[in-house]
Amino acid sequence: GSQVDFGCSAEGRPPPLLTWFRGPQVLREEPGAESLGLHLAQVSPQDSGTYTCVAENRHGRHNRSLELNVA
Repeated sequence: GSQVDFGCSAEGRPPPLLTWFRGPQVLREEPGAESLGLHLAQVSPQDSGTYTCVAENRHGRHNRSLELNVA
């Protein structure tokens, strides 16, 4: 029932598209933003899983993943 906040930031030229994924599902995306947060309210065991932030522009793609385990 607690809330969880994730943050992601990236810089690039041109500014990257930032996208949050849970597995293959897009949760949130923002083109040209330097940072993109993800807020999960009242998490439950069904929210457990791998969350990935992807930053990409025409020069490449970088990502970071984290695992959320809700008991």
